[in-house]
Amino acid sequence: MEDKVFHAKELIANAIKEYPRIAVACSFGKDSMVVSHIAREVDPNIKIFAVMTQFKPPETFEYLKRMNKKMGLDITVYMVADSVPTILQDKSIKVILLPSKEFEGKAAATRQATGKEIYKVDPDECCRILKVDPTKVAVSGLDAWITGLRNTEGRTRVDYQEVEEKGGLIKINPILTFTETDIWKYMATRGIEAHPWYRLDYRSLGCAPCSNPGGENERDGRWQETSKCGGECGIHTRILKEKVAS
Repeated sequence: MEDKVFHAKELIANAIKEYPRIAVACSFGKDSMVVSHIAREVDPNIKIFAVMTQFKPPETFEYLKRMNKKMGLDITVYMVADSVPTILQDKSIKVILLPSKEFEGKAAATRQATGKEIYKVDPDECCRILKVDPTKVAVSGLDAWITGLRNTEGRTRVDYQEVEEKGGLIKINPILTFTETDIWKYMATRGIEAHPWYRLDYRSLGCAPCSNPGGENERDGRWQETSKCGGECGIHTRILKEKVAS
């Protein structure tokens, strides 16, 4: 594992040199915590951002606040909401609120038409509004971003590369070859506290209604009983930034 850590640090160091406008995306899942820790060892001042939704479990907000202080992340949170959740009202956390009118309108229309919540009927649209579009805002001023993607997480992530270009944005995946065991070993040897839901047999964390414990693959618990079971929210499959014509 230590060889993988050394390689990850090289990737991050090279990316910082080549792309000064760079930041780490942190969901506060286990992989995000590892890549954030590694990135901060390379550059203690590298920017870190998170995209949160109103459907994240309270434990995620509490964990975010706790780890932000413990690791000195100086996190910037992007969130579609009318107000900052009480738990995130902290001077060490910068929360950027994004308009919620579109989501509230579509969620209400879906509920009226089907009697069900939008995340059950149209999870792709729910993710687009609450996760993909806010990520576009977060990366709008960046040349590159660093993620915690890993090839062994599930069927949708086997073909990702360590350095990718999509539209006008470079994506760096420094821990791509880490296994789940590598992640837990890294956290244990560095004393990084894990999100409490992992003790409940969750292997991949997202919004509360769309995350379930267990599964053969790590992401099998995501979006169960929907069309995108075990799939992606869209931030790694959609173009987040258009290339500027020269």
